[in-house]
Amino acid sequence: MKLRIRALGAACALAVALVALPAAADDAGQKQALELFEQGKSAYKEGRFADSVALLEKAYALYPEPVLLYNLARSQEGLGQFSLAIEAYEKYLASEKDVPDRGAIEQKVANLKRTVEEQAKLAKERDDALRADKDGAKGPDQPPPPEEQSISPWPWVLAGLGVGGVVAGAVTGSMAVSRNDDAESAPSQKETAQLRGEAEDLALVSSVAFGVGGALAAGGIIWGIVDVTMGSSDADAKVSVRAAPGSVWISGRF
Repeated sequence: MKLRIRALGAACALAVALVALPAAADDAGQKQALELFEQGKSAYKEGRFADSVALLEKAYALYPEPVLLYNLARSQEGLGQFSLAIEAYEKYLASEKDVPDRGAIEQKVANLKRTVEEQAKLAKERDDALRADKDGAKGPDQPPPPEEQSISPWPWVLAGLGVGGVVAGAVTGSMAVSRNDDAESAPSQKETAQLRGEAEDLALVSSVAFGVGGALAAGGIIWGIVDVTMGSSDADAKVSVRAAPGSVWISGRF
């Protein structure tokens, strides 16, 4: 037997929100639904909207009377569940043919939809602002650290060549002294002149070897010290070495 709905005026329905179910019930399901409805109505009046929603959902599951959807929508609206309230209102309007205040309910649904849209817009703006703050806190991207450059071996190669030159100068110098000694004890003037010529040539070679070798060794050592000190980390650093007998020039940009 269909439950008899106790009619309320449109203004009262929108203000109080809970439309009463009929007092009479012919079976256990209807009776339990009526009890749940009364409990839900009391919870709504006391501001316990979550309890009201739970009770009215149970009542509608036991007895799907359309007016329960309206009451459920009001409770969901009070709880701030606007999307669910819109769904319940629209389902109520679709299932109930005779709704005297249909226009007012449809306007309420339209207002709730605008509210939902505004909330979604505000939530998006808040999320965008939080994301921007988070990105800003990271600071600008830091440049990658410079690649570590290995120490160049060329300064020490140069120094090694210089040391070799000094050794060669020492050897040829010793040979020059030996030739000069041999010249003094030579049996003939011709042989003496020949040995002294060789001694002079060896002495010249020794002097050049000493000069160039010493300059190269000093230049290589200085270059190596500069290379180690500066770390050779600048890719644009350029160093050039020029050597001449008795001197060495180091030029470059670090």
